[in-house]
Amino acid sequence: MKTIGEILLVAVCLQSSLAFQAPVTNTASFSRLSPPTSTSRHVSNDDKQVVSPISEAANNDDSNTPSAAPSSSSSSSSSPAATEPQEFRRVVDTRPPPTADQMMLALGTNPRRLLLGNLSAAGIALAGNFLGVTSKLLTAVPEEVVEKTSLDTYYPRGDFKRCRSRGYTFVIPKEWVADTFVELAKAQRRIQPLDYTMSGPGSSRQQQQQQPNTLPDAAYGPAGRLNSKGVSESGDTNVSVIVNNGLKGFSLMGTLGTPQNAAEFLLSRSIAPEGSGRVATLLNSFEDKDRNAYQFEYILDRGSRGPPLRNIAVIAGSTKGDAFYTLTVVAPATQWEKEAVSTKLRKIASSFHLTV
Repeated sequence: MKTIGEILLVAVCLQSSLAFQAPVTNTASFSRLSPPTSTSRHVSNDDKQVVSPISEAANNDDSNTPSAAPSSSSSSSSSPAATEPQEFRRVVDTRPPPTADQMMLALGTNPRRLLLGNLSAAGIALAGNFLGVTSKLLTAVPEEVVEKTSLDTYYPRGDFKRCRSRGYTFVIPKEWVADTFVELAKAQRRIQPLDYTMSGPGSSRQQQQQQPNTLPDAAYGPAGRLNSKGVSESGDTNVSVIVNNGLKGFSLMGTLGTPQNAAEFLLSRSIAPEGSGRVATLLNSFEDKDRNAYQFEYILDRGSRGPPLRNIAVIAGSTKGDAFYTLTVVAPATQWEKEAVSTKLRKIASSFHLTV
């Protein structure tokens, strides 16, 4: 019996030392997390008799030591919180997103206000040709349709805008402007000058006869610096229209003859008459039956007065035979060599036609 008691004492000492080396918290938490195995549930009676005294002795020794008990209890109480951190649990919002009506209600608006606001913004952008949007939209519409609506007189259609007057219409580049000198001369012609000399009723008529009879009805050209008379210094490039009224029975073929005969007659009598110091060379001439017009192209050499000019003239007669209209496109001969300039000038000539 003494030998067995010594063995038990040694076992208790070993168990105590193991308890201090491996804290109870680890075994407790581990045992709580992992379920007991089948072998731990089936223990023989002999094993119970041997193990129970040892565990009781170990528990007695643990209770005698004041520092071991608090540490084991604190560690055992903190282990569940470490294994189950519920304060970091992810929360998922399962509510449906707000609808469009709810968002508009939060912003203090409604579909009617949004529709009116968009329509107003679109109308302002189109009316003001914002960023050229109106001009781009007009290019998608045929030119004949836009001409009937007269929208191209207010908004450029592409690179051109339309000029419309009584009896005729044509297009010009959108950057061209009206000739202020011509408009001023037309205004002065419409106003009867006052006779301060009181020389008689025939004096005002004499003054009117001294004024030039040929005055363009319309003239346009690129913007440039103006001289003291208000005329653009880049006046070599322009387009003008001259209207001859008061005729009877006028017709292109019956009055002017063939296109070539008409061109040669105008060049020798009006444009470059003998003794004027100018020389006109006819390049081509043809009849445009769709517009009921003659068109011819020529070069005018002005000698020392300036560089040679290349011109296109279009003559169209009214259906009533009481007037004819002449459009002339003028530019220096060197400018016609540029494809971009030549395309614009020919577009002006081809767009001219009568509306009466």
